[in-house]
Formats: sequence, structure tokens, C-alpha cells
Amino acid sequence: MKKNAMMYCCRSEKHVGHMQRSIELARELSDSFNVTILVDDEGPMFIDVPASVRIQSLPALPVDPNSNVFEFGHSAQFRERIIERRNRILETFEDLKPRVIIIDNFPFHHHRLRGEVLPLIERAHNGVFGDSLVVCTTDGIMIDDSANSDTRADKAAQLLDKYFDMVIVQSDPVFARLEEFFHPRDTLQTPVYHAGFVVPEQGDTLSRRTNESSGEILVSAGDGRYGGVLFRAAVEAQRVLWPVSERPMKIVAGPRLPEEEWRDLLIATKGMDGLVLTRLVDDLRAEMAFSRCSVSQCGYNTALNAITTQTPSLFIPCQDNQRREQIARAQRIIYWGGGRLLMPHHLNSASLTYEIDQLLQFQPRRIRFDTDGAANAANLIERTMHLSDMGSNQTSLITDGRPPH
Repeated sequence: MKKNAMMYCCRSEKHVGHMQRSIELARELSDSFNVTILVDDEGPMFIDVPASVRIQSLPALPVDPNSNVFEFGHSAQFRERIIERRNRILETFEDLKPRVIIIDNFPFHHHRLRGEVLPLIERAHNGVFGDSLVVCTTDGIMIDDSANSDTRADKAAQLLDKYFDMVIVQSDPVFARLEEFFHPRDTLQTPVYHAGFVVPEQGDTLSRRTNESSGEILVSAGDGRYGGVLFRAAVEAQRVLWPVSERPMKIVAGPRLPEEEWRDLLIATKGMDGLVLTRLVDDLRAEMAFSRCSVSQCGYNTALNAITTQTPSLFIPCQDNQRREQIARAQRIIYWGGGRLLMPHHLNSASLTYEIDQLLQFQPRRIRFDTDGAANAANLIERTMHLSDMGSNQTSLITDGRPPH
């Protein structure tokens, strides 16, 4: 039987963690759909894409769509690029005639992308190629301290109720629920489902950990874009720790650490004993599983790697204001006994040296969250689509069945 087409509009490719979740969900959905993911054309993706998933590149944006572009003189360029992207998206829609459209994180984030997203959704609902099912995906933790956060929430809810058929939250509802962070004045009418965390298949990584730990301290910061401060502190901490413990440290700088900072790290660590510095590893989760302990920023994927491998972990969230969800995520993991926390404004070589010493004596609790988010989300989408085809009320399909945290 011929598969239905699906369009998956992922957020900017420079947010590698979101791309990894999107690719994993697309992999699961490709069993039932011909999946095409639309991503920004910003060079290498650093992510393995299954052969069953097609990638469609969009012209890259000149700035992050969550930034205030009009303060940086990019308004004309930004508008031109949005029009170019919109046309490419609509051309892809006309070509695919998708039965399902997934929009990642809009309208919760990327408010300035409405110029390319809304024309797609309106075309999807005009009935020319049938009525597409429109799905929003998000990870559930949203921190917005801006003065207009309430207005944004109201507008997001209005857009969801007008254009979207369902919201899939990629989180275990015991860990974090959408309504904890999203507070529009009017009750959201669009069905919301918490599908669980999206992680790659774990294989036997966890079972191998206790027998094959390398004994090294692993330091990472996701794709590395905001990791410079952490890496510099780790280098200085290792100068103190190595003569005492002779425990090796590996720093995985990530592909997006700015080139100047990478060169500075190479100079600072040249000839240094007990430290390995690398840009990339084949499998960061496997590296974490085989390490004695992990020091990281607590991005979505890294946090789940720590939980699923039970690696003793120290979380030092990124201090960037646009990534404050890392603090909320780390605090919740700490509450469940899954790691230790060092707040970013306390980070220096001395505090990191102390925390690593304490981490070597720490044993995390086994946390059992739902990590079948990709399979659960795919099942939700498929069953909702079939019920819609039969003319049933999709809102009666599934509920979480679990109390809020």
C-alpha cells in the first residue's frame, strides 16, 4: 500500500538537539509515512539521517528568529529570506500533498517565522489536496521572562486553536507538563498529549556501563556553541585534579564551538597530561556510559543520556538568557536524585574542582521516565489520522491517563 506523505518543518538546524529529536521521530514515522524534513541550509548537519527520511533544505536565516532582529539592522534581509523560504515551503507542499504536517516549536517559539508557517497551514486546510492533519511538537519546558510573555502566550494559544489539530509534548508528564509553563488567559482547546521523552534506541549501552567504565571524566556542552566558559574552567580544574587522582579527562568541544575558542583551547592544553581534547565523538551517549562521571550543561539530549546510562552527572546550565530551560530541567533532575547542580554564576575553576571531587563519590538514583516518546508520538499521529479519516472526534482518542506532576 502506498504511504501517505508527511512534511516535518523543523526549527533552525543550528539547534542540534532539536534536530536530533526530529530525526528520531521521523525515523519512527517513516514506517508509515514518506517523511520529508525541512531544515535550514547551514552546512553539515552533524547528525545521521536514516535513508528512509528525505531532507529538504531551506535558505538559511540571517539571524536567530527568536532574537529581536529589528535591533540589528537585519529587518529587510530577514523579510526577504522569509519570503524565499515561504515559497520553497509552499512548492514542497504542492509537490508532496502531505497528509500530515508537523511544525516543531511554533507557535510557542520562533514567532517571527509566522510569515512562512501560516501560509503553509492555511494551504493545508483549504481542501484542495484534502485536509492535512497539522501537529505541533515541543519539549514542554518553556522559560519566557520577557515583558510581553503573557501576550505571546495568548497569541500562541489563538494560533493553536485556529490552525492546529494537536500538540505533542516530548516529555514524560511526571517530569514536566506543558501547563506548568504555558499560561494563556483562555483555556487551550487544541488537544495536548505528553508522549514521553524522545531518545534513540538504547541497545545494551546501560548494561555494558558497569563492566566497561573507562574511569575518565567526560566534559561536554551539546554542540559546543555556548561551551567555552565550561571548557576553560574544566581545563584549569584538571590541572589541580590530575596530579592528585591521575584520573583522565576528555573534553568533547562540539562542532559549533567558535573556531577562535577552539584554537585557544588547543593552545591552553598543549602538552598537558591527563586531558584529551576533541571536537566530535561517534556516540556521545556511549562515551557517557563508559565514563566515570559526566560534566555537562543539561540540554535535552545530554540530560536524557545521563538518566538512561545512570552516569554520575554534574549539570552546569548555560547562562545564556535564551536557554534558561536548562536550569529548570537540571533542577528537576536534581529533585529526582539524578545528578548534582552547579549554577552557572558560581562556575569557576575552584568550584568545578570541588564539584568534580564530590561527583566521584555520588551515585545517581535510577529514574524511570517514559523514554518511548518517538513511538508514542508516531502512534498518536497515526491513530488520530485514521480516526479523522473515519469522521470521528479525535479528542476522544487518547488522554494521558496520568496525574500532573
